[in-house]
Amino acid sequence: MVKKFGAKSADVWINYAQFLHSTAQEPENARALIKRATQTLGAEKHLYLALMPKFAALEFKSPNGDRDQGRTLFESLLAAYPKRFDLWNQLMDLETSASPANPGVIRDLFERGSKAKGLKPKQAKTWFRRWAQWEEKNGDSKSRQRVSAKAQEWAKAVAQRKEAGKAAEEEEDE
Repeated sequence: MVKKFGAKSADVWINYAQFLHSTAQEPENARALIKRATQTLGAEKHLYLALMPKFAALEFKSPNGDRDQGRTLFESLLAAYPKRFDLWNQLMDLETSASPANPGVIRDLFERGSKAKGLKPKQAKTWFRRWAQWEEKNGDSKSRQRVSAKAQEWAKAVAQRKEAGKAAEEEEDE
């Protein structure tokens, strides 16, 4: 089936995996499809990043999916591409939208995302705002204050790095 519709297209593999998860009720075959898809598409970064998050999302969204399997796929992506904050946001969307959401896992994910390498100020602002909103809904005032303290701590650390960078530039100029 994949040969007929174009094995070099990531969308064909994703649609086939979705069919196997939802309609055919064969999640094991869909998981085996990941290996075939990555072998066929090759190691090109843009195809890999188009394919793997969608396979992981299928594990979260499918009635036959395994949330831990999807989490593992996302964790491997985050280990390989820690600066890709869109992956952090996708995982957070999937974790928070899951029916029995686990607050411990979500807090841990927010915590790790706030410490991600290469986190830009604009991304950090939206990340901490999102975390604070989530804590208002699902946490208590103490957890909300902890988020505010983490945000201030992050801002101080960024300001110190900027000052250290400026001081190093001035020393080089002299």
